[in-house]
Amino acid sequence: MLHHSLLAALLPLLTCQTAGTSAPVSAEPRTAPRNVAILIYEGVELLDFAGPGEVFSAAHGPAGRAFHVFTVAKTKEPVRSQRFVTITPEFSIADCPAPDLVVIPGGNVPYEDHELQDWVRRCAGSSELVLSVCNGAFLAAQAGLLDGLEVTTHHGSLQALSANFPKLTVLTNRRFVDSGRVMTCAGVSAGIDGALHVVERLLGAQAAKDTARYMEYEWRPAEIAALHAQKGRLVTEGDDSKLAQSALQQGVPTALAEYRALAERPSEAELNAQAYTLLSAKKGPEARALFELVVAAFPDSPNALDSLSEACERLGDAPAALRHADSAVAKLKLAKDLAPERAAGIENSSASRLVRLGKGDMKTLRFACGPCGGDCDALRFLAAGPCPSCKMDMVALNVGE
Repeated sequence: MLHHSLLAALLPLLTCQTAGTSAPVSAEPRTAPRNVAILIYEGVELLDFAGPGEVFSAAHGPAGRAFHVFTVAKTKEPVRSQRFVTITPEFSIADCPAPDLVVIPGGNVPYEDHELQDWVRRCAGSSELVLSVCNGAFLAAQAGLLDGLEVTTHHGSLQALSANFPKLTVLTNRRFVDSGRVMTCAGVSAGIDGALHVVERLLGAQAAKDTARYMEYEWRPAEIAALHAQKGRLVTEGDDSKLAQSALQQGVPTALAEYRALAERPSEAELNAQAYTLLSAKKGPEARALFELVVAAFPDSPNALDSLSEACERLGDAPAALRHADSAVAKLKLAKDLAPERAAGIENSSASRLVRLGKGDMKTLRFACGPCGGDCDALRFLAAGPCPSCKMDMVALNVGE
């Protein structure tokens, strides 16, 4: 038993770590294809891993295919992406070939998994490059790879990345950030641009252009370069962050006037998403102020009221949560343009909250989230369907749960 335990512990070290560290990614000619390990996990974002996978698998150098691309996961058990694609990992972190490049896609990122953190750190010590896509940056950050660096991520995760990892300089106006041994890409399709940039560095501009042409991908390196030539813009310099601060410090009427004066106003969905990001980043007062601004800007929206109610519940203000949930249910009865599925989700969210906070029979709350590992795991709901918070399919509870 001791022998097998030691062997299991040593395998990751043997497969992902070599003596010394290799040089940063360069355009030096190479005959053997580089190993590209694409990490996958349950809930991985489809294009986050498939986009770079397509780029690296299609890229050719003077000797032919330039990369050997494979998927790797914590185990070899199948995982699902987008709830409709099942992927069986080719390798586990215990037996994968030593990677030259590691791709960490986003999605339901298990960034608090210590085994995956250790694997990423070991691979970073011996590989040429670790590339994160979307909120895959959270796993790279948790592994300590991004400390002191300029980074980026999906626009909906910028605030949370900045708040949770203060040693990072999080930029909003970047398609990707290349730090040599580490790259972080913005959301979803940005992983394709990041991967093409790597191909350009390794194999030259023509190889990257040929790869994009084969993919029929409208690659715009000149536009990306022009964007990256601009001064880095911090998270706090965005309109949504300024509006949240204005609503908190000067009041919602002032913030509403500032919002209406913007040449390009963020949509309700964009403001709402930013408020949820602030809430996830434990910036409760700012989040609530921004949710209140959304309600003021979109007074007929039952979703805005439901979101504000949810924030109040999570922040422990039950009276406000009840008041806004009641208003959301009332607004739903007047809404004419909501899709039936959307309306049902909002009703389930608000009506369940009313019961959870004392306005109804708790025994009627018979459904729960997947679970997903988030705060919504602790909540109970009246009806089945996607979880109003994380969108995972809810499950029926047994009596007594």
